[in-house]
Amino acid sequence: MKFNRWFLIIAAIIVCLIYVSLPKQGTIPAKSSEDSLKTVESRKAKDEQFKTAEDSPIPDRANFKGLAYFPYSPKWLISFEVIRNEKVERVGLAMTDGSKDSLLVFGKAKAKIEGQNIELIVYQYDSGDFFIPFKDKTAPTETYGGGRYLELPLTNIKDNQILLDFNQAYFPFCAYNKTYACPVPPQANYLNLRIPAGEKNP
Repeated sequence: MKFNRWFLIIAAIIVCLIYVSLPKQGTIPAKSSEDSLKTVESRKAKDEQFKTAEDSPIPDRANFKGLAYFPYSPKWLISFEVIRNEKVERVGLAMTDGSKDSLLVFGKAKAKIEGQNIELIVYQYDSGDFFIPFKDKTAPTETYGGGRYLELPLTNIKDNQILLDFNQAYFPFCAYNKTYACPVPPQANYLNLRIPAGEKNP
């Protein structure tokens, strides 16, 4: 009986060691990790474009060291319900130079963020892609005072849901160079909360 007892104890220990040493399943990075990596790569690509492209809005490209961003956070990847307009209408969105840009109004995107009911007008380019200009409480101290933009493809809508990644929020060209004219976010897209994600002031 004594032999059998120690044999069982040793066998149990060996089984535990084998289990611990086995390769773990599901080593594929979580989606948030994949999104974070994509965000880092897209930011590097944008910095390179701004530094080298002839049509870059950066006046002093030689001394350009890169844009500033809030740290990536999956918290700001938010699913919105899309309420489509019964009839898509074309409107003139005000520009910083006083002119108007002709865009389609696709509908509204709704969600609850930090206890607040948020509603954003969703515009649409003639190509079908979406454009969402907005302004939040980070402006003008932490982000550009004129607001920021989100752009995403039409294919991002599924079952009247759209995923908005505020980590991708970016400044208009006129934030860097006043010779550019940029769309002004409408009052309806002013958010009464801080969204510390995406591009920020240096």
